[in-house]
Amino acid sequence: MGDLPFAAIGVTPLLIAMVAVFFAAIVQSTVGMGFGQVAAPVLLLIDPTFVPSAVIIMGGAVAVTGAVRGRQDVAGREIGVALTGRMVGALGAGQVLIIAADPTTFSLVFAGLLLLAVGLSLTTWHVRLSPGNLLVAGTLSGFMGTITSVGAPPMGIVYQNAPGPHVRATLNAFFAVGTVISLAALALHGWLGLGDVILALSLAPALAAGTWVSRYLTDFVDRRFRPLVLTVCAASALAIVVKALL
Repeated sequence: MGDLPFAAIGVTPLLIAMVAVFFAAIVQSTVGMGFGQVAAPVLLLIDPTFVPSAVIIMGGAVAVTGAVRGRQDVAGREIGVALTGRMVGALGAGQVLIIAADPTTFSLVFAGLLLLAVGLSLTTWHVRLSPGNLLVAGTLSGFMGTITSVGAPPMGIVYQNAPGPHVRATLNAFFAVGTVISLAALALHGWLGLGDVILALSLAPALAAGTWVSRYLTDFVDRRFRPLVLTVCAASALAIVVKALL
């Protein structure tokens, strides 16, 4: 993927893409997740070559910035467990892409499960922040993130009741490293090229602007953290459905 130069997309679609990336960067920076679910559906409609590699590259760049900004709140042990799962999930996703299994079916099944998890979270059901749950969430995140560029919701479900600064910093660090894993899996199977890097760089100004604006919104987000996380997770599931059916 990624053989189409960004100049061929057109000025108006590129401006729309920049707006989507601007807001996606704000969500990722303030919540610790959400770049793919905000940006990917819009970019997919503009040009399918944005997904998944260019979106993953941009999301990773925002995550690195967020992790550095909140480095004192990063939980290294939790990241290690989740990243173990992420590697397993990313490798599994690469095999799915290679053997031509039906990624649409996988996407729809996972989207349904995510919506179910969000619905249960609105009841008395509670997901513990435990090593076992982190391993499962990391695996699901790696699998879905590599195939669809939307891999945050499983992690969001596990972290929904944790303090905002802890979640934001830890998830950003997780996705910063997880991006490298997913891109490596895509490159290994021929789904990452120079064109993807060019596409990501073409939207870098919007990415930087959204990241800068986000620092003024963290207090607002922290006061409403759990509802925002569940909203992002539900939106993610719907975004996956839309992408799978297009």
